[in-house]
Amino acid sequence: MEFLKLRVFFLVVLSLLLCTGCGPHQVKSQPPFVSIAALAISGQALSARFDIRNINDVAMTIDAIDLEIRSTEVELTSLAQALKLTIDPNATEEVAIDNLPGEQAGPLLAELESGSMASLAFSLEGRIHTLEDGYLPFRHEGYLYPVPGKPGQFRSASSRSREQR
Repeated sequence: MEFLKLRVFFLVVLSLLLCTGCGPHQVKSQPPFVSIAALAISGQALSARFDIRNINDVAMTIDAIDLEIRSTEVELTSLAQALKLTIDPNATEEVAIDNLPGEQAGPLLAELESGSMASLAFSLEGRIHTLEDGYLPFRHEGYLYPVPGKPGQFRSASSRSREQR
């Protein structure tokens, strides 16, 4: 009799564990995917559009962003600024930032635009600060290409994104 009660108890516990394992899992506290949507140079200043994709199942409220764009050993630009942006769950928002410093970027982008190189490898690295989770790091790598018929404008193609923790 005791053996039967113990056996039923273990079956109930096992069933409960299996049911909780099959329940919905909510993605939270994950860094966003940040990528370069477009880059333009005018004189010594850069303007950029970044796509920020919230991969979480909850909204993300961003209040600051720090980033750096590098090509090999050259820093193309960097940024640290306040940002007011709420991104819905599993959604992407585009952020436009003008007047980024671009002194180092100018010669490389001019070389790319002239056709003396086919593409320019870059890495985009930084962190965002969210009200919900504090700082979340991001990293993205890809290649810049000139936009045909639009001098001084470039677009990116991804090679890989990677979460850093």
